[in-house]
Amino acid sequence: MLLYLTSNKNIEIFDFLTHEHGIVIKKLSGSFKLKQFIIEDMRSLEHYSYFAIDISALKDDVGEIIEAIKAFKRMHSSRLIIYIENIKENIELTDKLIELGVYNIISSDTVAELKKEIQKATSGEGISKREIQNKLNELTGIKNYQITEYLFSEKNIKIAIAGAAHKAGTTTTAINLCNYLASIGARVCYVEANEHGHIKKLANEYKEMIVNDDSVTYRGVKYLSLTSKTDKEYNFIVYDTGVIEEKTVNAIKANCNEVILCATTKPYEIEFYHRALDLIGSSKSHTLFSFTSEKIKEKLKKQYKDPLFAEYSPNLFDGEKNQNIWEKILAKHMIKNTM
Repeated sequence: MLLYLTSNKNIEIFDFLTHEHGIVIKKLSGSFKLKQFIIEDMRSLEHYSYFAIDISALKDDVGEIIEAIKAFKRMHSSRLIIYIENIKENIELTDKLIELGVYNIISSDTVAELKKEIQKATSGEGISKREIQNKLNELTGIKNYQITEYLFSEKNIKIAIAGAAHKAGTTTTAINLCNYLASIGARVCYVEANEHGHIKKLANEYKEMIVNDDSVTYRGVKYLSLTSKTDKEYNFIVYDTGVIEEKTVNAIKANCNEVILCATTKPYEIEFYHRALDLIGSSKSHTLFSFTSEKIKEKLKKQYKDPLFAEYSPNLFDGEKNQNIWEKILAKHMIKNTM
């Protein structure tokens, strides 16, 4: 279902979604204060998968729109789709939306192109950051947005994300990594190689996830269980193995190209890291510590070889957080060209 906040002149642009894709659309037309609407009226509308906003229907200035979007992202999981008739006249707003991680920004001079953009924005993967930045470069004629292009010559690179103990952040790490890879154009899938059942719970929470018989698709990432069947090839397959154990470590060593060992660093937690490191071997893995103070970081750098330190990532689907770490770990599997 899609909720559309619109001006009277743009009220019909999403209608084809109902006719062609069966998407139910609720339209609210008129003139709105966005933050007031989000706080006062959105609570009863949480069952919508998409929230589309026609900027010309808003009475807010740029700063107020951004504050409203921030409030929305804190409160809701619906996908935001922003319709801006003239992006050239709204570059400041567009830039700030991109900074907030809002990439489903649609704007086109022709009905056919606008339809394509709407279809992309409502698809499983949505519009990527790279795609909207490319569009802005083309529209403005100025290469203000440096876009790094990657080539992936390998197929089915297997990456295991293993935890030294429970609550070490394996699932967040695995999903963040998948979203980073999808954002740079890689074909990637996440495999829930544990018994937690997180994917089913996520599909219940995030209404815009596309659920199939044995898989879920969201923002360009395919989510599978160990028993899922797929005939597709991927550049990267990321396995969330949960806590590393003796019964799984041999399979990880034999089948995975890269292993990321997630650990935490309190005095009573570090012993679990030592145990896990003994199992997997330091030469076979990349250590990723979470929730680490600067003082402890310096100590760990002296104790262990090339430890990595993750930034706190409260957004499960954040593909930008810890980007430098993913690039370092996967450098040999990617060819980078800067446009």
